[in-house]
Amino acid sequence: MMGTRDMRPPFRLTGGFTLVELLIAMAITAVALGAIYGVYISSNRSYKTQDRVVTVQQNVRASADFMIRAIRMAGLDPLAPATDATDTNGGGIKEATATKIRFTADIDMDGTIENSNEERVTFEYDAANDWIRRCLYEGTGSESWNNLVENISDMTLGYLDEDGNAIAAPVAAGDLDDIRTVTISITGQGVDAQGQTFTRAVNIRVTCRNLY
Repeated sequence: MMGTRDMRPPFRLTGGFTLVELLIAMAITAVALGAIYGVYISSNRSYKTQDRVVTVQQNVRASADFMIRAIRMAGLDPLAPATDATDTNGGGIKEATATKIRFTADIDMDGTIENSNEERVTFEYDAANDWIRRCLYEGTGSESWNNLVENISDMTLGYLDEDGNAIAAPVAAGDLDDIRTVTISITGQGVDAQGQTFTRAVNIRVTCRNLY
């Protein structure tokens, strides 16, 4: 009918969120972000801890390998017996305790144990400072000490005769010539990302091929 007012309600926009919906969305987002952050922190700590563990393992292994190479040369004496102004003539192990080993070798094969060419070597564990030390030419005017590796909580040396029997340490002077094998146990320590101390150990048996 002409002139009749349109009684339909005006069109209203129904988009948007209520305050309650926004609060719920914010809470869910906060929980999700918290979970993601927690995973990140845990992963980061795990990564740092693993990195520190690897460093300790590498240090322990590297120090052991260094000692192995040197100890294998103990007793090299092709022109036996090599003269030695400091120790008993002839190359060999001169001192053997649970924490220290000192030996000589005629590296340049000239018939004399000298203070050169690393012909007189000492390895010693310094428990007071948690490190392994190396000394060249101990007991002479050329004596020189240096730290081989730090953060070592223990180093124990053992000695075996040709039959594999243990020789009590410290090895008596009269029994030093019986040594054929040296066992090395080294334990390194570190602190993980949470401040907890951890240790890693290596155990090695070194055959002294120049001792017979």
